Amino acid sequence: MKSIAVIVLFSVLSHAQVNILTANGNNDRTNSNLQETQLSPATVTSSAFGKLGVLPVDGQVYSQPLIVSGLSVSGGTTHNVVFVTTMHNSVYAFDADAMSPVSTLWQVNLGASVPALLLYGPDGDIANEIGILSTGVIDLQRGVLYVVADTLVGGTPVFYLHALDLATGAERLNGPVALTASVPGTGSEARPDGTVPFDPMQHIQRPGLLLANNSVYVAFGSHGDQDPYHGWMLGYDASDVSRQLGVYISTPDGNAGSFWQSGRGPAADELGNIYAVTANGDYDGIRNFSQSFLKLPAKGSAPLDWFTPSEWKSMSDNDDDLSAGPALITGTHTFIGADKGGNLYVIDGDAMRQPGSAVIIAASAGSIFNFALWSRGGNASVYTQGEGEPVKCFQVTGNAVNPGPVSTAVNSIPFGRIGMTISANGGQEGSGILWESTGDYFAGTPGTLHAYDASNLANEVWNSDTNPARDLMPPVAKFASPTVANGKVYVPSFANVVAVYGLLSPPGSVGVTPSISAVAHAASYSQDAVAPGEVVAIFGSGLGPPIPAGLQLDASGSVATTLADTRVLFDGVASPMIFSSAGQIDAVVPFGAAAGRVPVQVQYQGQVSAPFPVTVVPAVSGIFSADASGAGQAIILNQDGGINSPALPAAPGSVVTLWATGAGQLSPSGIDGAVDAGNLASPVLLVQAQIGGQFADVLYAGGAPGIVEGVIQVNLRIPPASQTGAAVPLVLRVGNSTSQPGITLAIGSQ
Repeated sequence: MKSIAVIVLFSVLSHAQVNILTANGNNDRTNSNLQETQLSPATVTSSAFGKLGVLPVDGQVYSQPLIVSGLSVSGGTTHNVVFVTTMHNSVYAFDADAMSPVSTLWQVNLGASVPALLLYGPDGDIANEIGILSTGVIDLQRGVLYVVADTLVGGTPVFYLHALDLATGAERLNGPVALTASVPGTGSEARPDGTVPFDPMQHIQRPGLLLANNSVYVAFGSHGDQDPYHGWMLGYDASDVSRQLGVYISTPDGNAGSFWQSGRGPAADELGNIYAVTANGDYDGIRNFSQSFLKLPAKGSAPLDWFTPSEWKSMSDNDDDLSAGPALITGTHTFIGADKGGNLYVIDGDAMRQPGSAVIIAASAGSIFNFALWSRGGNASVYTQGEGEPVKCFQVTGNAVNPGPVSTAVNSIPFGRIGMTISANGGQEGSGILWESTGDYFAGTPGTLHAYDASNLANEVWNSDTNPARDLMPPVAKFASPTVANGKVYVPSFANVVAVYGLLSPPGSVGVTPSISAVAHAASYSQDAVAPGEVVAIFGSGLGPPIPAGLQLDASGSVATTLADTRVLFDGVASPMIFSSAGQIDAVVPFGAAAGRVPVQVQYQGQVSAPFPVTVVPAVSGIFSADASGAGQAIILNQDGGINSPALPAAPGSVVTLWATGAGQLSPSGIDGAVDAGNLASPVLLVQAQIGGQFADVLYAGGAPGIVEGVIQVNLRIPPASQTGAAVPLVLRVGNSTSQPGITLAIGSQ
């Protein structure tokens, strides 16, 4: 089993490109990717950025494309992969680096879609067919994509939850399973036995799926408020989808209260609590919770807490739904939402019913269906689009929000059913772009993709109408936000395509000079400094080959310093190369790098970048995370050989193994590019660890057998009295350097 953890680690090392595994970018549902280093207001210009092509599919796309980097697909070949689902019930896996021609790695169809006329009649809100409407979710550790398909069986709709193998599309984990449920209640559709059944004929599966608590959560709303219906949330075992773990209904003794959320997925915090928003319907604060912001436990049961606007009844009667959210400011329980009346809600998720727990501002005169958050240190910039107004930015500090926008775009957008995504390089000022896909989805005419400077919305740096002959956007997919990752923007469409935008290859681009935009820690993505032997990720443009290349050994068995005609030089010294692509390179800082400022250069096909200065310090500790995001679950091996996860937690008092880089000089001295063969060199600096705030015994810290020197293995004993939970904080300290915040492991009770 140990080899499995090493395989996961090598997958992280062989690419540090970003994965987008769930709707809205993460379980905070912020509509953001804060690890984007290639796209910025400086690089997204009409001459350098544009449409690269389209990914053709067999139906309308209401869902967000999902991204997995460095995935081993056919015959063990590694690809960066884009997953697209359609209303024709098809799932596609495309090579993200192949646009001309497009390369389809696999495609499966999950059964007959449901004719929209059967559910809506001639004037329905959805045209043609209903199949996979929501955005699925990817479990990298299990290697599966979970999706829900609405399937016509014997003339009747049936929802199925599928768990598809990422490499092949084959069914796994005992999928598919038909989604059924019933609960005690007296509400609409109640049966004589006093139960309310889930009726697939009356519901659609609109919100993105949520993967949390080793469960997959599936939420349902209505067909355009056609009674009778309820808000349903069903939970299934992520390791065996045939096992239903929980059922929650928002109005068991009433009607309506759909989980609609304009397609946004339910959110989840580090404790496993679930945050969701219900729309029009009945409310009594006892069993019925329409028009409410809800905090739910992991298993289906009554809300832990909630906030319901005092005007809920008039809002419901006038179809003024709570229409946008949920979202959490990253690292907090501050709950963000919005409504059709143009109000923005900022709610203390730890005291939702307390007086003053919610701040409500009139952000817009028009309806708000979508928003994006740029979370920075527990605070956030919140970008809202009111129907018929320019996009605005509001500043949220703690649980308070400034009632006036801090930034406003120049031009109004007549449409509210839009997509929004923030891309930025962490919290770095000047790196952020607000991407917005707009258009009249009813008309079926071309939409517009906008790129605004996120620090100054008055500066629209680019849009697809500037050069329509090259960049024309297809008809917009309402509510579906663009997916931004690894220098590309993927825009869902109702025209049976996903449009792909990115940095253009300049005319005669052979021999283009490489350009470095950032040098970051490959585990934590910090950019403050580097350490000898640290694995770093170098971002920019023209750095390497258009088709990525992974680690190779030279004739001596060491990691090669030239990879796909690419080299990295630290103060003129060639570095061991782990990964090379046009937008990103992973390499190991030479152990001989001198302290202080040194220049880094990339050489590709004989062209050399301008020097990029970095500061070399004794240590920059960082722990490798399981999803290569730099946060969340660490790559951890349990004492019994299993890979640590909420499904396989470690026991208090047991020994676990993690991997890190940036520990600095080794003893015996580190050898550039050497693959550790058992000499087990140890860091010169003291290595300490804390788990859940308690010091943990470090039983071993040193070379990782079979892995390039510079990556260290650390064996820890979990304190016997450690806290337990799915996400217990983990900190590694090397000398005076502390690993990145947000890294966790799962600890269960003995």
